[in-house]
Amino acid sequence: MPGSDKYTMLEEIGSGGMGRIFRGLLVGQAGFRRPIIIKQLWNASDQRQLRLFVAEARRYAVLDHENIGRIFDFEELDGQLCLIMEYIDGWTLGEYLDRHRELSMVPGVELSVFIVSRVCRALQYVYESASIVHRDVSPSNVMMTREGTVKLIDFGIATRGGTRDDCLTGKPAYMAPEMVREMWSDHRSDVFSLGVVLFELLSRERLFEGSNMNEILGRVVAGELPSPRESNPDIPDTVLEIVQRALQRNPDERFANAADMGAACEHVLYDKGYGPTNLTLKQYLQGLFPAAYNDPEAALTPLDDAPDEVTSVPPPAETRPPPSGPGVTLVVARPHTEPDDAGPLPRDERTVPQT
Repeated sequence: MPGSDKYTMLEEIGSGGMGRIFRGLLVGQAGFRRPIIIKQLWNASDQRQLRLFVAEARRYAVLDHENIGRIFDFEELDGQLCLIMEYIDGWTLGEYLDRHRELSMVPGVELSVFIVSRVCRALQYVYESASIVHRDVSPSNVMMTREGTVKLIDFGIATRGGTRDDCLTGKPAYMAPEMVREMWSDHRSDVFSLGVVLFELLSRERLFEGSNMNEILGRVVAGELPSPRESNPDIPDTVLEIVQRALQRNPDERFANAADMGAACEHVLYDKGYGPTNLTLKQYLQGLFPAAYNDPEAALTPLDDAPDEVTSVPPPAETRPPPSGPGVTLVVARPHTEPDDAGPLPRDERTVPQT
């Protein structure tokens, strides 16, 4: 089959309604090998699933940016269509936060703002290049490589700005109010979600907690926002202003776009003439995850450390139990409009990975 000699599947590391996820290798001449992630479609005979899978491939194909997880190829392996994606050797923000909790540490303010500023660059790029709204900005979908590069991943439920759906879309704890009240989103919804992530980085606490999905969504809509200073008194006024503006309930009162939010972050970081860089983040990660850097074999064979968070997705909707907890993810119902095969970004039906 085409591509069968070029790509090798190693092991399955996740599955979901659309397909299965594998660690893999890109194999070349003279022993050349590059780690990759392979996403394989469950059932190519299902025309609707096939159309959605192709739409995902086309959506990813137009994205090429330092701060975004990349797609390399769309190929047939062993008779099955597969997305060939970048293997990211590093950690999700969820793992980063968990490590701080384990060590009873609060992430540093400057590095937190730095990470968010890089996500802003990614969001602005995808919006300007393809009018894409991510709709799933959360700690599980932001990664940091061993070298300190921040990457936004998983555009599985991305859509055009201004899209309205038939049901809720995304992770409840990171949704913007308009996504809950009106099932509508645009680029300012991503700004709100990123504000929630920044709050969590600064305080080490999730902003919208609850014992079940309805309780979480109620808190999102109510808009009662504690100050992250309650957990971290070292947050300066300039950073607090960024959090507060990003989290405005009215989209018109937020940053106009991710570029404006990123500019505010970078003013905080660099107006004094110096500030954190990728190298700064790398050095911090070395202290946070020393075992991963101290083992030469691990550095040479990153497949051993591939985080499942990148690609793990829930089982098909028909076999999944009803939502019941704060980490629940929602199934997106079929939107009003069928995907347009000629357009770069069809609207689709997805299951969203759990945090």
